[in-house]
This record gives sequence, structure tokens and C-alpha cells, in this order.
Amino acid sequence: MLLERDAETEELTRFLTTGERGRRRVGRVAGAVGSGKTALLQSVTERVVAGGARVLSAVASPYEQAYPYAVLEQLLQGLGPDTAASRAPVLSEGGCGHDFVSCEFHDRLAEAASTGPVLVVVDDAQFADPESLLCLVRAWGALPAERVSLLVATGGRDGELTPSLRELPQPPLTLEVRLAPLSVAGVEGLLSDTSGAAHAARLAPAWHAATGGSPLLVHALLEDGAARTRSAAVPKAGEMFQQAALACVHRHGAEGVLVARAVAVLGGAGRLPLVRTLTGLTEPVVERCLAALTEAGVLDGAAFRHEAALSAVLRDVPARQAGRLRALAARELHRCGAPAAETARQLTGHEDAAPREAWAVAVLREAARQAAHEDDTALAAQCLQTAERCTADEQERLTIKADLAQLIWRLKPSASGPRMQSLTGPAMAGLLSPAQTLRLAVGLLWNGRTDDAAALIRQVGEAMSDRPDPLLDTQVRTVQMMLATTYPDAVDAIRELLDRLDGPARPSPGGPGGESYRAFGLLRAALYEEWDESTTEEADWLLGASRPTDQGFDQVRTALLALVYADRLKQASRWCDRFLSRTEGQDFAGWHTALGALRGQISLRRGRLGEAAESVERALEHLPAHGWGVAVGMPLGTLVQARSAMGHHDRAAELLETPMPATMFDTRYGVHYLYARGRHQLATGRHDAALADFLACGERMTAWRMDTAGLAPWRLGAAETWLALGDETRAAALAREQLERPGQRAVRGPALRILAATRPPWERIRLLGQALTALRKAGDTYETARAQADLGRAHRELGDLTQARQLVRKAWRTAEACGAEELCRTLQPEPSRDAAPREAGTGRPDAAALASLTDAERRVAALAVYGHTNREIAAKLFITVSTVEQHLTRVYRKINISHRQDLPVSLDSDVAHSA
Repeated sequence: MLLERDAETEELTRFLTTGERGRRRVGRVAGAVGSGKTALLQSVTERVVAGGARVLSAVASPYEQAYPYAVLEQLLQGLGPDTAASRAPVLSEGGCGHDFVSCEFHDRLAEAASTGPVLVVVDDAQFADPESLLCLVRAWGALPAERVSLLVATGGRDGELTPSLRELPQPPLTLEVRLAPLSVAGVEGLLSDTSGAAHAARLAPAWHAATGGSPLLVHALLEDGAARTRSAAVPKAGEMFQQAALACVHRHGAEGVLVARAVAVLGGAGRLPLVRTLTGLTEPVVERCLAALTEAGVLDGAAFRHEAALSAVLRDVPARQAGRLRALAARELHRCGAPAAETARQLTGHEDAAPREAWAVAVLREAARQAAHEDDTALAAQCLQTAERCTADEQERLTIKADLAQLIWRLKPSASGPRMQSLTGPAMAGLLSPAQTLRLAVGLLWNGRTDDAAALIRQVGEAMSDRPDPLLDTQVRTVQMMLATTYPDAVDAIRELLDRLDGPARPSPGGPGGESYRAFGLLRAALYEEWDESTTEEADWLLGASRPTDQGFDQVRTALLALVYADRLKQASRWCDRFLSRTEGQDFAGWHTALGALRGQISLRRGRLGEAAESVERALEHLPAHGWGVAVGMPLGTLVQARSAMGHHDRAAELLETPMPATMFDTRYGVHYLYARGRHQLATGRHDAALADFLACGERMTAWRMDTAGLAPWRLGAAETWLALGDETRAAALAREQLERPGQRAVRGPALRILAATRPPWERIRLLGQALTALRKAGDTYETARAQADLGRAHRELGDLTQARQLVRKAWRTAEACGAEELCRTLQPEPSRDAAPREAGTGRPDAAALASLTDAERRVAALAVYGHTNREIAAKLFITVSTVEQHLTRVYRKINISHRQDLPVSLDSDVAHSA
């Protein structure tokens, strides 16, 4: 399909078929590679043939330019098989048969011209061998002018045929048509056939920008199916586009290929002097190649229009040449004072690009520092890995390895262990700086190597006594807080250092590292029961001032954990969602993983079991259990506890088979794991094992002075276990002990529920009512369902079957909403046991009676079946209480019942769930 080429086609056809007699005619089509010259030649040729002319055609190739008569051989084949056979021996002799070939071609061409006009067409004539051109022009010049015309297509601006045309006694009439790239409207026209007019109009600007209007490249995108992407963004290119772009480059000859490769290697640094240096070509040649590649739609100045074209050219560069080009580019960029990151991208772009020279190592380290500051952790790690290979200084190599280990810990925690272990010896020997040693100690703690970490922290403390450093002092105090809140068993190992730090100096809130110190201060306040409203405000301030960066990750996670332990779940959830939305679509895998696990913990504490399991499982997909270090206890514990409450006991047991680091049990994370394992043991009837886990939690938390239900309500777990074992006295004592502790509002409802289980039914009802009030304030859906179920059972024991049934149905609905599948199964309605006997003569309402209910009556009745009061039904359906009463009266009459408790369970429908 030819677009925006109608005028050129008409002009060339008219020129070649009409006009002044006695003058030879040469039509020339010029344009960039891929501009549609061949398609135009074919269109003109078809029209000329339709007018009665004969056509001889040939396509020249740069790979055959050195072979004499390559083009002439194609033209002779068009004159018939006998001619080609008769001249084959002559052509095989090389240049020796030049005169004979000229005569042979002249004779055959004259024979063809004697029967009618002939059009000789040569595509890519700029690549034609000189011998063929000379023979063609000589034979043409010896024939009557009106008998033979010439039509050629060339890729350059110069007249490649001019030297040969000088052989003619009279200059021919010449018409040159130059093909410009397609306009945006032209691209839209190409797209409209496959995409529709409206879609084509949306895509055309982006496609024109990506191809420069090259018909070849636009067609390649169409073959790749890029038009199926209904977006105005950069079109998605595939294999066909890459092949087409690469073909465009190679059709510009060796010089064009060199220039394109240099621009690809330089990326955004494709400045003319650099391209000239990399190619070794003169400035005019480089400029000409850049202009030609720009006209062909591959480049836009000194940059690639489409990333796929750049990738294709880079893959096309031989490996050895790629390394040489990048090394040369890096050296030149460094000499010109280019930014470190720009130079480093060349040094890291190929394994052979970075020389083992001091300047290269310095550039790579500086680029790594800048990349880490800008949260480009992957580039920083790549720079340090290359620098480590290049340096010849062993001390420098150790320093680089320490920085790299820290980065790898952030990028892929599971891979950091061996690197940190290899650095422990040098750090112990004092070969690392105190700051690096301290960072290594934190990484070792996370990997479970507490003793080594404590030794390194003590070593840093000794170095500080000789050389005071305010920034290092802040970092040590932050680590102190980390130990106290997360690795409390390690605190004694550095007690001497802590005693020295107990002076008046404290990190400045606005100073370096001050935010992390404050975040751990919040965590300490939550775990040591020192939280108050001012602490809540400080948490809000700190999170509001934090940004989603690698540097801010630890302080955000720590502050959010503090809010969770302090039972500020709404606040924690709001901030968690805010940071997740800020990092949406960005390369912050660590954020999404950690915040997803934390989201699961929040959902678990709100009794939303399905949400909790889903959030944590997604986090564990992104970072498997072995990659969490000792921190795995928290997400795995959350998932085990959620699955156990849902009744998925096999799945929980499978999770508990995951190998755990032994030192995890000496950390705060281990408490989460022990408590969750205890809940699983209790749910599956292993009461002694459950009690051991709950009491182990209590022993640790008490010894660490973190005995807060915000970490783990171990007393309630133990109390439930004693109940299961039949020891109500011990269960009641633990429940009362939990209720008497200050600041335990989140567990007040569950504690009252457990205490109620040790009382007779009439007293149990009062305590369970208090429990439900507390649970409504706390927003714990799962515990609410359990309390409702217990209250229903208490009413049943007292003979109040109507109230019992309503409460059990409420409990069933609440349990279903939160994902407590096992609890739902235990609460399935049992009419034979729960329902009061019907009066004589009444039976199950028939289908016709139920079908007679209006939608409004059915909605009200369904909610009544679930145990809602008339006032609750009115609020849910946005109607008055009087309207509810009227609807129920009509329902009773239609289905022939007298009491609310006689409403059939079959009215339990999706209406009740959606109301």
C-alpha cells in the first residue's frame, strides 16, 4: 500500500511514457532506506507495462558491488534463458570479456527494443558494480533514444550514475523524485486498515515518533502486532521491528554500522566528538551517517528513536568489539569530565570494559555512592561488583566488599549471608572502618549470628573511645535500641558499651540517623508499655516526614510496627496503605514485601483471617521464607495463626515444617512464631504442647521486660488451653491477670470471653455482653464471632432458644465474613435441636407461600433470620422501624407462622449478605 506517494507515481509515469522524442530519459527515485523506493518502482513499472512496454529489472547489493557484471547478469536473465546461457562462460572469465559482454548485451537489448519500448529498472543503484553500469550506458546510448528508458532508485543524494552517463553523446532528460518520510497523517493512514480510524488517530503520533515516518519500520510494527496495544504510549516492538531496524543500519554500509554501534554504546551520551572518537571516522563522514540514519527513522539526531532498535544494534556488536568500544567510551567520558554515573555505565556494560586502573575504580565507587543515594540499589551493586574486580589494592577491595554486602542485603537478603561471613574475620582484625563494622554487625544479627555481631559492636565501642564521632555515636545508640527491642538476649553481651553510652548525649532529631533512632524509640515505647498520646503524635510526624526510599525503609517499617504493637491499628493501616500506594509501579520490592507482611499482621489483629493469609502469602512469594533471616518468625507466625483460625490445620502444619534459624527463638520474631505454633497445637488438640509454647512466650517476654499483649497475649493462649484441659480455676486466674494489666484494650474482649467460660450461664451472659462491647470497639471480627457463638450457647443452656438461634446466626454470619471456616461449620443451623416445636397443624412453608413474598419482604425476613433486631434491619435497609414491622407482619401471614423464631432458614439468602 502506497501512501503519500500518488504525486510521485503520476509524475514518473508521465515522464517515462510521454514527452519530447529523440531524448533519452532517466527517472531517479531517491530517499532514505525504508522510505518506500522499491514500492514506488514497482507501482511505476506496473503502469509502464500496462502501456505496452517491456521491463528489465535488477537489484544491486553492497555485497556484490565488487563482482563485475553482477547487475548486468540480472538484466540479461530478463532477456531470456538462451542469452544468459550464451554469456555465462564469458562472464566467468572476469574482466577479459568486457567488449564481448557489451556487444552481447547491446544486441539482446536492441532485439528487445525492436519490438517495442523497454524500461530498464535498477533498484539500489548506488551499490551497482561499475562494469555493469558502463555496459548498460553504452548499450543504451547506441539505441534509438525513444526505445529504452532508465529508472533507478538510490539511497544517497549524489548522482551515482553521473560518471557513466558522461559516456553518452547527449545528456539525457532526468527527473528526480525524492521520497520524504511519511507524515503523522500518513502513518495514521497505514494504521487505519488494521486498527480502525479512531484507534489509528490515537496511535499515529507515538508511532511516528518511534519510526520517524519510515514505512518500513511502521510495517514492521504492524507485523509485530503492536497496534493491538490500545495505548498512545511508545508502541511495543517485537522481532520484526528489530530486524527491520538492523537491516536499515546495515544498508548504510560499514561506516553507517560503525556510527550506529557507537551511538548505541554511548546511549544518551551520543555527542558528535565521542562518536567520532569511537568510530575513528572524520567529522563529515560521521555527520553524513547520522543524517542518513535519522532520515531512515532509526535515529533522532544522535539517539535511537526506539529502545528496541538500540537493543538490536547492541546485540549485533561482536563481543570483543563491544568491550573495546565501551572501554574507549569510558576513558573518553572520564577525560571530558562526564558525571561518574555516565562513565560507570560504560565500565559496567561489558565484563571486559573496565580497565584495572585506579581512575576506573574511583569512578565506579563514586557512581555507586550516588546511585545508592538516589535509591538505584541495583546500579550501585553493579558498580561495586565491577570495582571489586578492577582494584589491585587489597584494603580497598575489602572496603568495597563491605559496601557491596550491605547493598546485596537490601537487594536480595538471602544472598547476603556468605558475603557477610567472609567479612567477619577482616572486621575482627580491624581492617574495616567502624561504620562498616557496625553495618556488618546489623547484617549478622539479621542472619542469626548474634555472638559475632555483639563482638563487632564491642569493637566499634572501643574504637569510639579513641576517636569520638557524633555520627557514629548516633548509629551505635540506634543499634542499642535495635538490640533492646528485637535481639534482647544480645544486650548483655555489650553491657559495658551501653553503660558508657548512658551519658547525656542523645542524637539530634534532625541530625544524620536521628530518624532511625526515633523510630526504634517508638518501638521501645510500645513494647515496654510506655506509649501515650504524645508518642502517637510523634509516630504520625515521623511517618509523615518519611519518603519511600531505601534509606527510609527501616525507619518506616519500625515505626509501623510500633503502631501495631501499641494497638493503633487504624493508624498503622492508613500509613501502610499510603506507603504501598506511593511505591506502586516502582522498583521497591523490599517495601512491598515487608509492608505486605505487616498488612497481614494488621488484618490478623482485626480478625480478618482471609485478608491476613492472602497478604502474607503474597509477601512470601516475593521473598521466600529462607530469605527473611530471623525475621521470618513474624510473617510465618501470622500465616500459621490465620490458617489455624480458619481451620486449615494441614496447611498450618505444613508451614510449621519450614526450617527455622535456631537463633530466631531468642528474638522478638521468635515470640510471634511460638505463639502461632501454640494456637495451632491448641486447635488440633495437642494441649500439652500448646501450653508449653504459650508459657515459653511468657518466660521470654517477662525476662525481656516486654510483657505486653501487643506482642503476644500468651496468658490468653494458656488460659484457653487450661479450659480445654478442664482446669477452669487456672484459666480464670490467667484471664483476670490479663484484665488487670494496664493498657490492654485490644485483648479485653477475648479475656472477658475466656473468663465467662468459667462462670455459670446467667453470669456468663453478662460477661459476654461486656466482651462484645469491647470487641466492637477493638474491631476484631473473628473474636466477635467467637463471643457471639458463646453467648448463643449460654442462652440455649438457659432455655432461651429464640435468642440463642438469633445469636448463633449472627455468629455464623460474622465468622463467614472473616474467613473462619471451621467456626462456620460448628455453627450450622440445626432446626431439630434449636427450633421450638411448631404448633399442631403448622408445617414447613410451601414453595408457593415463599414465592408470594415481595423482594422487600424477603430482604427484611432474611435479615430477621440472621438475628438482626427491627432497628438494625431498618438501619441496614434505610427504612423506618414501622416499615420493618409491617413487612414482617405480612411475611408471617403469607407463610402462616406466628413468631419470629419460626422464620424458615431457607430465607437465608444472598440478600442478607449484601444488606
